[in-house]
Amino acid sequence: MINYGMKKTDIRLVVADIDLTLIGYMNGLPDLNKKAMEELHRQGFLFGLASGRTVLQLRNKIKEWDLNFEPELLIGVNGQAFYDGLEKKEETLLVLEKEWVEDILDFLDAFGYDYHAYIDTYTLFRRKDSQFYKIFRQMDRDVRLAERKDDFLAEGNFYKFLLMKEDNDMDRLLKDIKPLLEKHKKHFKIVKTTGKTYEIVHARASKAYALEIFCRRHGIDLKDVAAFGDADNDNELIVASGMGVCLRDGQECTKALARYITDMDCADGGFGDFVFKHIL
Repeated sequence: MINYGMKKTDIRLVVADIDLTLIGYMNGLPDLNKKAMEELHRQGFLFGLASGRTVLQLRNKIKEWDLNFEPELLIGVNGQAFYDGLEKKEETLLVLEKEWVEDILDFLDAFGYDYHAYIDTYTLFRRKDSQFYKIFRQMDRDVRLAERKDDFLAEGNFYKFLLMKEDNDMDRLLKDIKPLLEKHKKHFKIVKTTGKTYEIVHARASKAYALEIFCRRHGIDLKDVAAFGDADNDNELIVASGMGVCLRDGQECTKALARYITDMDCADGGFGDFVFKHIL
């Protein structure tokens, strides 16, 4: 066993991203990962999920996986909302203000990006011809359409915008959006979540933001947290935790920030393999 410089019993809370950390895009939950989560619970560790998905979607994932317990922490929308399972309480932490949203919409429409917004418990589109509209209608989340800008702005709490470009020229996106980010640098930021997907989120939003609130509330030292992730939106979470772990097939920028790398890829159960070797 590798000496990780930490007693196994020091860890009190284990938190994991979902996509490309616990599950691959074309795969279900590896048996090894499910066994690891359930064994963590059996041995008295706290467990949490931290994702760009909403809290409702996280609950649906737990049902889909048929876990034999309910996680104590669900961090949704990259830290803009979370569920405290110890207090049985769900909270909204950060949302995008309507005046910022109007500027975001003007930019996206001017440059022809395909986008949708996470709003409360549903996903909002402006274009029926969006390549993602039909896909999202098949998912575990309510999908709505508001083709007029004023109708779009009249909706509820805006958590984030997901951006795609049909020609996959995402480097061009970062160049196009730079003036908008300069204007609103105190308000929102853009983060990469997968190879060809970016999200516009609140400037203070991060999975670590919600984690710190939960830990402070329940007297947990961040050095006693093990956090698993694979991409940009996991970076703050990994850095904030005493045991920050990146999957072997994660993004290079995240590997560079992680203290530890799993021996196995996501789809092979890299999370579960690491948990059994170095935490349990």
